[in-house]
Amino acid sequence: MLTLSWTRPVVHAGQSGCPAPTRESLWQALLHKAEFPTGYVPAISECRISERYTDGFLREIRRGDLTFLQRVTPQESAGRITYRHLDDTDIAEIRNEIGEDGEGRLTLTLSITLTDRPAAVVLAQSPWLRDLDTDFHGTLDAMTEVLHRVSTRSATTTAPHSPAGA
Repeated sequence: MLTLSWTRPVVHAGQSGCPAPTRESLWQALLHKAEFPTGYVPAISECRISERYTDGFLREIRRGDLTFLQRVTPQESAGRITYRHLDDTDIAEIRNEIGEDGEGRLTLTLSITLTDRPAAVVLAQSPWLRDLDTDFHGTLDAMTEVLHRVSTRSATTTAPHSPAGA
C-alpha cells in the first residue's frame, strides 16, 4: 500500500486576532469534524452515523455521487482519528493527526493510504516513485528482519553495530 500525507500548522505564522488553539480544543474540534464533516470537508455533502462502539463509530458519507462506509476510530492519546473504508474504494484509510512543528505550533496531518490497485497504477506511471518504493521496501524488509532477530534475543544481547557490541 502507498500512503500520502500533508501537514499544515493550524495557526499560520502572522495570524493574529484570536487565541491559538490548545491541543485539547483542537482534539475536540477533530471529534466534532468526525461526526459532522459537512462543515469541515467541502467535498462531503452528507453524513449519517449508523452504529456506535466503545472505541468509535460507523458512518456513511456522501462525496459527490458516491457513498462510502467508514469505521471511525479516535485515539486521543495519539491525537489521531482513523477512518477505515469498509467498501471497495481506492482509499483503504484516512487519518487526521495532531502534531507540532519545529516552532511548537500545533499541526494537522492528513494522510491517505491507497489500496493496492491504485498504488500499482501510480507506481507504474512514475519510474522515480517506483524506484523509491523498491528501495524503501528493501530497507523495510532488512529492518524488520533485524528487529525481529534482536527483539527475540535475551535482554542482555546487544543490537548489531551498537556502541557496546561494535
